[in-house]
Amino acid sequence: MAASTKGWTWGDFALQDRRIVFNTNGEPAFEVALEDVASLSLPGKSELALEFHQPDIADRDLLCEMRLTLSTPEAAEALHEQLVQRTSLGQNSGEAVASLYDLPFVTPRGKYQLDLYATFFKLHGKTHDYKIMYKNVTKAFLLPKVDGLFTAFVIALDLPIRQGNTHYPFLVLEFNKEVEETVALKHAPEELGDRLDGKLFEVLSRLFKELAAVSIIIPGNFRSSSDSQAIKCSIKANEGLLYPLQKSFIFIHKPVLHIRFEDIRSVEFARVTEGTLATNRYFDLRITTEAVSYQFTGIDRQEYKTLVAFLEKKKLNISNLKEEDREQESAGEEMEADESDEDFEEAD
Repeated sequence: MAASTKGWTWGDFALQDRRIVFNTNGEPAFEVALEDVASLSLPGKSELALEFHQPDIADRDLLCEMRLTLSTPEAAEALHEQLVQRTSLGQNSGEAVASLYDLPFVTPRGKYQLDLYATFFKLHGKTHDYKIMYKNVTKAFLLPKVDGLFTAFVIALDLPIRQGNTHYPFLVLEFNKEVEETVALKHAPEELGDRLDGKLFEVLSRLFKELAAVSIIIPGNFRSSSDSQAIKCSIKANEGLLYPLQKSFIFIHKPVLHIRFEDIRSVEFARVTEGTLATNRYFDLRITTEAVSYQFTGIDRQEYKTLVAFLEKKKLNISNLKEEDREQESAGEEMEADESDEDFEEAD
């Protein structure tokens, strides 16, 4: 059958084997291989969005996303369900090593079912589904919140996932530290055994460490004036937490920022050079890299000396530190050596 050349944007579709075939006027206009579909979502009442896998290096223009508008919301939901089952986003993509349900994501926001397979993991939400290869995961962070009640688990991605025009290079989950979980495992590596139980954040960390083969980074010995491992501050209007780590800073959670020390050109304090800290309740911290500057505002003045000592310990260039501050810090007690950001290990 000849291909349609009418250029119509309407017609009908058919699911044939491992393909979606779009027909106009009874002739095929184009087809999509189901194995190329990376995620599915329902962005509108009658819309279905398909996003496609992208190669690490592309030497030509590629189709990234396609949206289909169907006659009714029910038709869109029915097609969505059919495609989930037929693509590798469905349960027919092989048996999952482990599954976790109703996980509380704060980026992107919502509750998702997490299915972990041998080479990838899937997120299944109310309106969005994602398939993410483990090779796309660069590292992960386990970050205790300052309230002592919650822990954030951050997954860094080499290629961001998308929701419409919004890109998410980091996935962020937030767990109550007391919530426990028991997970049955199938075809898991020997190191995991046939089940895992313990605190939910520990179980998830262990699964990612073994299946994705990534380091789980935790804070070292840094302590704020309130004896926490992070400092409260803001990026523009967004309040969050800044974690000084062994080799980088990370800010959570909106937006998530990861700044490696090796990329930092200079660090500058604001609202501390004029007058004294006694008259300013808060100060700001500007971190400048080769590409961009970040302004962290609203930091409590009690954190000033702690931050100066940490930055000097890491030999970062503080561009406007007063000479008397340098002398005072060098004469003070040395900070204890930071613990390296080690892979997270669960207790036996």
